[in-house]
Amino acid sequence: MHGIAIANIYNLVYFRAFERAVAEQQVEYIVESQKMYSKNGREARSTINIFETFYSSWLRNVDDELKNELKSDSFAELLSKYIQDLLNLRSEFKKAGYPMDYLDRLFELFKQGQSAFFFQTAKESNLAPFDVAYRKDKSRLLHYRYEDKAEGSNFGADSDTKKKVRKRQPQPLLIIYAPINTFHILDLNPRKSVVRNLLSPGGLDIYLLDWGYPDSTDDHLSVEDYLRYIDDSVKIIKEQTGADKVSLMGYCWGGIFALIYSSLNNDNVRNLVLMAVPVDFSKDDTILTKWSKAVDIDRMMNELGRMDGQMLDLAFLMRNPPRYGFDKYMKSFQKMFDNEFVQTFIDVERWLYDTPPIPGALHRQIITDCYINNLLVSHRMQVGGKNTATGGGSKQQSTILAAVDLSKITMPVLTIIAEKDDLVSRASSLAINDHTSSKDKSVFQYPGGHVALCISDTAHKKLWPDVARWFLSR
Repeated sequence: MHGIAIANIYNLVYFRAFERAVAEQQVEYIVESQKMYSKNGREARSTINIFETFYSSWLRNVDDELKNELKSDSFAELLSKYIQDLLNLRSEFKKAGYPMDYLDRLFELFKQGQSAFFFQTAKESNLAPFDVAYRKDKSRLLHYRYEDKAEGSNFGADSDTKKKVRKRQPQPLLIIYAPINTFHILDLNPRKSVVRNLLSPGGLDIYLLDWGYPDSTDDHLSVEDYLRYIDDSVKIIKEQTGADKVSLMGYCWGGIFALIYSSLNNDNVRNLVLMAVPVDFSKDDTILTKWSKAVDIDRMMNELGRMDGQMLDLAFLMRNPPRYGFDKYMKSFQKMFDNEFVQTFIDVERWLYDTPPIPGALHRQIITDCYINNLLVSHRMQVGGKNTATGGGSKQQSTILAAVDLSKITMPVLTIIAEKDDLVSRASSLAINDHTSSKDKSVFQYPGGHVALCISDTAHKKLWPDVARWFLSR
């Protein structure tokens, strides 16, 4: 019943948006458009314009209606109840003897095979040249190679600047991607690549952490495990480059990892860039944040073990089904003769729907500590590590808890804001400047969305060259 109620809410939103569009566009234009089939081509084109105008009006109204409805307490409560219904149903199937865990594993293997066959090969073939500097479990540390002839391999400087930069000792930069989707959006293709834009001879030496494709054997991985991957990577980078410090750039949840690591290892970090990173969750008013706070995450992770990638895809789609379900395909059809646009669109879709699961322990920890309890900015978030002590001829392991104190961050900090970001609120990201002790704080604002930071022409022509110059000036 709760599922039907949710469907009814969406349908009512679409109907209200339709009523508003009719009022805005005048009823007589819609009636008159039915007569245009028997008239000449110029009038027929006028009909198309009328319907395009009406459709655009309806879509804008849907945006407004959904934004208000989906952020409401009543919808969040209804969604929570619906998820509880699904979890209860799954639990009852398990009690009845159905092999739900086995079926989950079969589906997991199917998705991994599908990913390897349809997505991974194509995505990997688009990457800039790299070496694998380090592997641990399913993660790997990629070290990108600068190739002067590679298309897009520059950071927007003029030729004189490039000659001066070549004489410098390269500044190592570790890019920390989020555990949501895969890192390929940062190196989508030769024309749309954040990595290629930052990569430069004698300027920035780019490393990137690829989290791989977790499965049910990784459900136990927590924030602490990801911090260990980062710490191992920093050590490897320092050994390979001879640098005493490494710059970090974190994207979304990857920025949360970068923040925590920097607060605990301030002396290891040269510069810190936070790209669309939620920091103060009391100021994050996005739809997914509202839903994340409402759902019983403990019950969900206890039952499922992990946050499935397809569930994430569905949650992203539910924010605005018309926009993300069919409008983007209609717009892409209008540009079907633009080869570069079509190729980028296919690359983005290939990335978007190849979503790995998030390990259960990690997802529970981020949602509970950050989204629900907002511990990151209150100095109450604790992360632990294993300490081995020898006593009485035997080794004993104990867990040492460390409080995350953002005020211990003293290195230069750059915050990158996407003004139309509907996944991370601007105020939530900007809050970092109220909590660090850095004397060098900068903010770059980009007039686009969360993913557009990585793929838009404007970002690659203006934003990322500016980011590269920010790094190289510090």
